[in-house]
Order: sequence, then structure tokens, then C-alpha cells
Amino acid sequence: MAITNAAIAQDRSTVLVLDGSGSMWAQLPEGRSRIEVARDVLDDFLSARDPAAPLGMIAYGHNRKGDCSDIETIAPTGPQDGRALGQRLRTLMPRGKTPLADALRRAAAEIPATAEEADIVLVTDGLETCGGDPCAVAAELAAQGIPVRAHVVGFGLTEGEVRQIACIADQTGGLVLAPQSGAALSDALLRTTSAPVDAPALPGSATINLTIRADIAGRPDAVTFRAVSEAMGETRELGRLDFATAGYLPVELAGGNWLITADAGNDGNGEIVARIVAGENTTIYVPFRGLLPSLDMPAPTGAFRAGVNGLMPYRITEEGLATGGGDFVFSLLPVDAADTADRRIDYATQDSRKGSHVGTFRTPAEPGDYLLIFHRNAQMPIDEVMERFVITVETRPEVSLIAPPAVAPGARVPVTVTGGMGNSDRIEIWKGGALYSWDQSIYIQEFFDNNYGLAKPLLAPSEPGEYEIVYVFSELDGEAAMAARLPLSVGEVPELDEASVAPEGSGGLQQAGTDPAEAGLGEDVAFACPADNGVPCFFDDPATGLVFALPPGWITDQPTREAMTAGGKPGLVRVNFFSTSDPVETITLNPHQWTTMNGPCIDIQPGALCRFKSDSPEMARAIEVLSRGIRDMGPPATTIAPPQADAQAGSGDGHGEDPGAARAWSDHPFRCLPGDKTQDICDMKDEITGLSFLLPENWVAEVLATPDGPRADFFEVAGDARSIHLNPIDWPTPDSGCFFSRAGELCTDMALMDDTLNNAIKVLRRYLRTGDVLRNCGEETCPYALPWRGFSGMLPNKWGVEMPRLRPDGLLSSWYYSFTPDLDLRLIGLNQPGGDNCVMAFEGAELCEFTPYVSTQEFDAIRSTLRIVPPRAPGDFGTPARKVDFKDIDRVISIIREN
Repeated sequence: MAITNAAIAQDRSTVLVLDGSGSMWAQLPEGRSRIEVARDVLDDFLSARDPAAPLGMIAYGHNRKGDCSDIETIAPTGPQDGRALGQRLRTLMPRGKTPLADALRRAAAEIPATAEEADIVLVTDGLETCGGDPCAVAAELAAQGIPVRAHVVGFGLTEGEVRQIACIADQTGGLVLAPQSGAALSDALLRTTSAPVDAPALPGSATINLTIRADIAGRPDAVTFRAVSEAMGETRELGRLDFATAGYLPVELAGGNWLITADAGNDGNGEIVARIVAGENTTIYVPFRGLLPSLDMPAPTGAFRAGVNGLMPYRITEEGLATGGGDFVFSLLPVDAADTADRRIDYATQDSRKGSHVGTFRTPAEPGDYLLIFHRNAQMPIDEVMERFVITVETRPEVSLIAPPAVAPGARVPVTVTGGMGNSDRIEIWKGGALYSWDQSIYIQEFFDNNYGLAKPLLAPSEPGEYEIVYVFSELDGEAAMAARLPLSVGEVPELDEASVAPEGSGGLQQAGTDPAEAGLGEDVAFACPADNGVPCFFDDPATGLVFALPPGWITDQPTREAMTAGGKPGLVRVNFFSTSDPVETITLNPHQWTTMNGPCIDIQPGALCRFKSDSPEMARAIEVLSRGIRDMGPPATTIAPPQADAQAGSGDGHGEDPGAARAWSDHPFRCLPGDKTQDICDMKDEITGLSFLLPENWVAEVLATPDGPRADFFEVAGDARSIHLNPIDWPTPDSGCFFSRAGELCTDMALMDDTLNNAIKVLRRYLRTGDVLRNCGEETCPYALPWRGFSGMLPNKWGVEMPRLRPDGLLSSWYYSFTPDLDLRLIGLNQPGGDNCVMAFEGAELCEFTPYVSTQEFDAIRSTLRIVPPRAPGDFGTPARKVDFKDIDRVISIIREN
């Protein structure tokens, strides 16, 4: 039977012990302190190693002065997120003693019982200062049942000091190294954490450990190395380094200058000229430039409001190497900043996965102009960031609204907004000076396409009458909150060919000007906005679902929603825009064929907006209006039919819904459809099973109670009418298409996966549950407590915990979950079956990870604070009564209020 490299890696564990004593502030010859150099070296080391290879991290002396018990497990042994762990290590501040013996014992305790061999790497700049005997501890390690090699990396130690602790390595078969620089420390870490390789160098050559130093884009899965000799022109293929199995590639090179390249194909490459000295073994880091994501981020329009969370919509059209939650950020800087860390005012992490996103950042309280940049989370020159804008921040910015003057009852109301852009601002429909209904209120963050789906439409009231569209500032009350108002008539809307020009001076946005045919524009013209209109004209094409604001003096041909290929399904909307000036300017939405020689294109919500090359101001103004004022609202709902009956009526497919039972969407008990919502905000709960969920827009659902728990079927009432199933029976591809949630597994057909289906799955995963919520945290960590169960602890920010349940064996079970909108769901289960990387917090309390990307800090925060103290049995009063301390009452009341 073949044994995989990954399996081999799991059998071997490494525990790194880092010196955090006060002496780490000593200066090295290169001019920096030992701790500063160690932080940088560990960053490179952790980012280059295989994250799946088990690694534990212990530090000592970094919390308290003079305390020999100051030893902390920074990360339990297991797979590690290298970047997150590196950031955690940067927070360590050396200040205390050097308890080498006890630190070694702690490291040995962190070796998993399943490991077949292990390495302990002791990085220290000093000798034992707490009276322990590290040599005796090393003898204990040597007597254990598995091979444990303890290596000594004496960072900055003299030869005499190294000899005093060399017994640690001598008794366990480890290495003794004494690096005096950052480069030497890098080499020492690689040598002590990699499997031993018996490959003595040939005479006249040197054994070189090759790896890469990844740039801001991230590290690829593997690279191929080759080398060219400058002296002889010889080219050597050195081999492939797979980071899933090794951190470096050992090779032999003859002495001399070599051009060494690292190639990862489309994921990036790098090169370095290195001088190889015969007999001098070393590690070479090849600088690597990786693939960044493709970003489409329109420039902001108008000023932002000071002191709130501003938003910037953007789209990732192609992913790069790094897609983690903290890999890319918005940074806010002074306008004249030289790099991404230059006087940085604030920053916020952003999503870099493929799809549409709504990025947020905190605007300064002080009005003025600022530089807003989107970049990889690293320090770099401003010229190397992915996008940058000079934004204006004002105490009360001017907000403008563009919308049609009249719509039919219940119809969508397309609105274009300029200015404001507070994440929690709202666009609402008012009547008589007050909000008409919460159904007519949308947060700005929902107004744009995001990672949960398409933008949420603003719907007109069903009752005809005169209304207002109102832009409402968050965190303000009364008149101060109203930033912009626009009249809106709800009632009968004239057909386009009957529309007339609004009287001069009436203000607001105009609908169609005159019948294009009557204006002499020809039969091919579908929509026209008169040149003397003064403001853009609004159009809603019912045949395609395209709504747009047309610049004055521009016309269009007939929009079509046709197939991209012959016989294919209807695709994007196509339409051409023409100016009525001389010469005629042309802009095309989703052209059939387009080359860069024609002119540039920009990606907007309905697709690609392309223009022929032109330097005219008219073209620039038209692009500005169109890029902000076009929206594809999807095909008309009347074209979407419920699923057809299966040929074999009544033959259930085992996934939930009976394919033989054709039924209308309105017959499903849970619906989130325009004008037909079971609940106003589509927050659903099945009373029989207790299953709660947030239903995505344009989806319906049915829930079924079974002895094994709830099952549910979710159906998309748009596009390809796809489906998602909760806890299906005998899913045909259990290894593909299923995603874990708090209520069980969600499964779908991966062949139909796209951004829309992926966003629907994200919404369901985030909100599906069968238990009640005990506590959700906001921006800060917070306590939770259920006194009658004796259940309490602390939650990381933006995490929540469900009410615990009592299992038949007497143990409590619960779920901890993250609810950060821009990140994938992260789950930790308490006494739940299954899961990975399980840790026993204490007897009867096992915590396991059920999703990727749970950080070590988050897991440790939950594990280290969890308390389960069973309440006293009735009648058991084991302690005498005592005088009531009113401070205790205040503390309990504060906890209850917080919950």
C-alpha cells in the first residue's frame, strides 16, 4: 500500500520553543535587536513551510519579569496558518527569565501521542536562569518511546555558552547551532525542522537548501528550481519543491556564481544570483513574485461622511495566490504618504476571493482629503498598491439621488447614489414625512452586489400615491438624518411611446423624451434622451430587465438578452449607445467581439462596458453616467417556471423533494420572492423541527422532520433553478458539493456552481441552526454565561455561541461560530461528533474544528476561558450562608444585561 507524503508529514511533529526573555533585546552586529531579527526570520520560515505539517509553538519570559513559570503554549501542535502565527509572535515583548528545563518539559507535553517521531527546536539567547537542569530533561526525552530530537539554536551565544547546553542535543541526537545573524538563524530553522538528509557534499561543491521568499502575493503550492552557471553557461534542472512535503530543496552546486530561478508557471516566478563557496553549506531564499488577484474597483463618487464606516464596492474577477481573510486590506493614509505604513490612520481587512464584495473602512473624524488604498497586507511603496483614490471626507457630505419619477405599485425602484456611502446608511421610501414600511428600507451595504448575492432591490409600495425616496444618515436622528429626498409617484406609468417631456424647471430625473421615430432618429432607435434635457433620462426595459440612466443627447438601439453561443441559454444584455453629436460617439454593453485596439472596457454590474477610443469630454461624461446608472435586474419573473414533474411520478430522489411532484413556487411554505415573502426579511423558522435559517433572495424552501433531525430542500426561483439540500439521504457525491453547517451538511450539484449559487450557500451556512443563540459578540471580545447550566467563557470579537444542550451522557454540547460577513463560516464544536484538530479543554469538554481557517488565537481564546461547573443538586447547600456583597450583585447584573 502506497504511503502519501502528507501521511508521512502527519507522523512527524515539531515543537518550536522561542526565547522571550529580556536579553532578546540585545543588539546584533547587523544593528538590530535579536527579537526584531527573530520576528522577521520566523515570518519567512512560517510562510514557507507546509501549513499542514504539525507544528507547536511555545514561548517563555514574554509576559512577566522575574517569573520562572512564565511559559505559554502559543499554538498547540497541529496544522498552522503561518501568517496568523507570525503576526501573533510579533506581539511578544521580551521581559522575563529563561526557564529552559521547564520549557523543554512543556514542549515534550505538546507532542501528540500519535506522532512516530518529533523534533523540539529550542531557540535561546541565554542559559538556564531558573535553577532547572535542561540536561536531565534531555535524558528524560531520550528515554521516551518515540524518537525525540531536541535541537539547540543558540542565537547570539558564545562558543562557551553553547557547550554548556550542548548536552540537550547530544543526548537526543539533535543539532547544536549558534547563529549570529538573521541569515544564519533562517538556515538553522530549516535544518532543525526538516527530516534528516544524509547527502554529503562532493569535493569542490556545497549542499544548498533552496526555498523562496514569497512577496505580498503569497506562496504557491510548489516551485521548480533551475540554475545557470555564469562561468560555464551550464544549465541544471535542480528539481521541484512541493511545500506540502518540505520547506526547502537540498541540492549540490559547484563553487562559483549561479543564476538560480524559481518557477511556478502562471502563479509567479523569481530569480537570484548567488555565489556558492565550496564546502560552505547554506540556505538560499529566492525572491518570488506571485500572482495577485484581478481587481475591478470603480472610483468613489462624492464625499464620504466623517467618523463612520464607509464602503467601497469592488469585484475580484480572477483570484490570486492569497485568498485568506486578512491577506488584503484597505488602508487610509495622508495624501502624500510614501508607502502603505506611512502615518497610516486606519486599515480594514478585505475579501480577495472571486466575486463581488462591499469593502468597508473607518473614515476619519477630521474632514479633509485622504488617500484610500487597496493592497496586500504588507508594507510597500504606494506605487505598488493595487488601487488608490484620493477621497474627500466631510462632516455632512452632499448626497444626490437619481431615480425614475414614477413607478408601478410593487415595482423595483432603481436608484443611483452619489456621496455619503456610510455602511449603515439607508435608502428608504417615505410617505407623509415618515418611513412607509420596513419593506421599503435598504442598508447601503445591501444596495450593491456582494458575496451573499445580487444587490437587494428597493421595491415601491403596493398602494398608489405620492411618496419620497430618502437617503438616511446612520447614527443621526430627526431632520439631521435626512441627507437627500426625491419625489416618487407610485401608480400608473405611461408606456414609453406615450411618455412626454417633463416641463422645464420641474427638476428631477426625466423619463423618455419623445418618441424616437417622431424625432427623426429612425426605427432602429429604442430609447432617446433629448440633448436639451439637462439631466439624464431614466429607462426600464421590461423585455430584458435592464434599467439605465441615459445621458442627454444620447440614444440606444434595442437591448437584447441573447445567447452567447448558438442554441445556448440567454446570457448578458447587449445594447449600443450612440451620441447624436457629430462625430458620433459609440459605447457598447457586452459586445460580441472586442479587441483592445477598439478601445478600453470596464467591468460593471451588467457586464463589460466598452467604448471606442475618444478624447472628447462628451464621451467621458457619458461613461461616468452609464457606469453608475446601468443595472441588470435579471429576466422578467414571468419567464421563470417551477420545476417540471419527473417522468416517474412519486419516485422520491432521497434528497428531499419528490421530483414527481410538480408544484408552484407559491406552494412552498418558505418563500423569499419579490412581493411574496413568508417573513418580511426572509428570516425563517420551522416550528416543528426548530430549524432556523435566512433564505436568500429569489429562493423557496421546504423542511421535513425526520428521526435523525431536520432535512430541507432549497430551490432557486431564477436562472437555472438550482437546488441545495440539507442532510440529504445517499448523496451521490459525498466527497464533493457538501458543506458543513450548524444544522448538518448542505449539498448541491458542483457542476452548476457559480458565484450566485456559492453566495446562496454562504448565506445558508451562516444562519442555519437548530439551537437558540446564547450570545453574539460585536467588535470587541465579550463574556457569555448560562448560570443554571454552569456554562460560561469569553468569545472572540464577531463570534457567537449557541445555548448548550444536555446530551444523554450528561455532557453539554454547543456550537461556537464566526459571523464575519466577508469571511467563510468558521465553526468550533463542543462535544460534537466528528471534527478535526480536537483538543480536550478539560475532562468532559472536547473542542473540535469543523471548518478550515479557524485561527489559533480564536481557538485558544475559547478553549482557555471555557468553564462548565455543574449546578448544585436540589437541597444541597454545602456552604453556610454569608453576607451579601453588593459588588457581586452588580457584577452578575452587568453580565445578565450584556447577554
